[in-house]
Amino acid sequence: MSKEENSRRTFFKKAAATMGVVVAAAVSAKTLISASGSSNGAREKYANDAALQEKRLSQSQLVMMTDDEKKQRLDQILGCHEKELG
Repeated sequence: MSKEENSRRTFFKKAAATMGVVVAAAVSAKTLISASGSSNGAREKYANDAALQEKRLSQSQLVMMTDDEKKQRLDQILGCHEKELG
C-alpha cells in the first residue's frame, strides 16, 4: 500500500466518523424541537413574549444619553472593532 491510499483511507474514516456525529446531533436537535411543542404553541409563546416586551417599552421613559456616555459607548464599540481586525 502506498501512503496516498493510506491517507485516502484515513480521510474517509474520519469523514464517516464526523458525519456520524453530525447526524446524531441533527437527530437530537429534531427530537428536542419536536418535544418542545407544536409550532402553534411556539407562535403563541412568541406572541406573548412580544406583547410583554412592547408593554414594558411603552411604560418606560426615554432617557437621553449625555455626551460623555455617547463618547464612552463609541469608544467601546471602536475598541471591540479594532480587536476583531487586529
